[in-house]
Amino acid sequence: MVELDFLQSFFKKVYGRWERVPNDQNYYVKISFAIITAIICGVGGSFFAGIRGLMFGLLVYVVTLFVLVYLIEIDVKALGGRQKLITNALPSYLLLWVLFWTLLYAFTL
Repeated sequence: MVELDFLQSFFKKVYGRWERVPNDQNYYVKISFAIITAIICGVGGSFFAGIRGLMFGLLVYVVTLFVLVYLIEIDVKALGGRQKLITNALPSYLLLWVLFWTLLYAFTL
């Protein structure tokens, strides 16, 4: 339980400044996870090429939803429900992740 408390305090400290605007908090969490995922996929090189990279990126997107709901404890009703939680910032996440992944992959080869 200590690890969970540490993670919760870490995420609340990092993303706490947008606590009053849950939509911004949702956006910034997903964008930062997209950049981290792109770095991992890009540095991973050929291991993450193809379907492994795609599955890893989608898995991390699902992890961002758990981070938002359970660690940051964002009010889902303030966003407009679970569907808005999932769909808000999804295009930004996908485009940023694929863009950075492609650039990093091209430079690591």
